Amino acid sequence: MAHEVLTVGDVLALVSEIRPAANQLVRKSDVELGFVIYDAFSVRGLYDDYGSGNWGFSIALGGDAVVSTVLGRRLGIRGTPDEVRSALKAVDEYARLRLGPEYLAAHEAAYGS
Repeated sequence: MAHEVLTVGDVLALVSEIRPAANQLVRKSDVELGFVIYDAFSVRGLYDDYGSGNWGFSIALGGDAVVSTVLGRRLGIRGTPDEVRSALKAVDEYARLRLGPEYLAAHEAAYGS
């Protein structure tokens, strides 16, 4: 059964749900978006235009290093709002674990939750 195609606007709206952790949201094109999470990690979202209609996400770690699987969870092949939310939740959990409680407390004090 085919699912409704999520546009870049739809996905940006889903990313907005995890603000203020996610900021600097940028629509790069009709098939690509980017945002920064916790002022620490750059995240890219890309639409699969090969017919499957899914979104995938990756986290830049610096240099040429990127990950699209975190803690055993793939961030790609997301075609419904719930699947995109699941990928964004995995990104958030990964970032929170990497940053630690002191940084997260300072971030919350600066931006609220």
